[in-house]
Amino acid sequence: MSALFCRVELNKTDGIVITLDNKDGGITHTLVFNGEDITTTSKGDAGTSTITQAPDKIVMDCKTFELKAETISCSSTSTTDFKSSSDFSITSDTNINMSGSSQINATAGLIKLQ
Repeated sequence: MSALFCRVELNKTDGIVITLDNKDGGITHTLVFNGEDITTTSKGDAGTSTITQAPDKIVMDCKTFELKAETISCSSTSTTDFKSSSDFSITSDTNINMSGSSQINATAGLIKLQ
């Protein structure tokens, strides 16, 4: 492993910036605490990923997002949207249960039920 360049900047106006450079690996990690939000950036030859956390939301921007866990539970008190600009799959090794308290709509050029 190559030597890493580490820098911590403290500024009463701009906040705190922590930077870690891996020059040999071509990777830079940056944490920015600016008083409004916290931004984590990882930049390298393969791309850039960014996580921004504010008091009311968290935004993740990346090329590939993977989540692995034994159990995953997602819930919202308002609208939930899942969108894809390409294929979208839901797969289970056991059962899939879908329900709606008033209606379930499905629209497509072809709907196949087995």
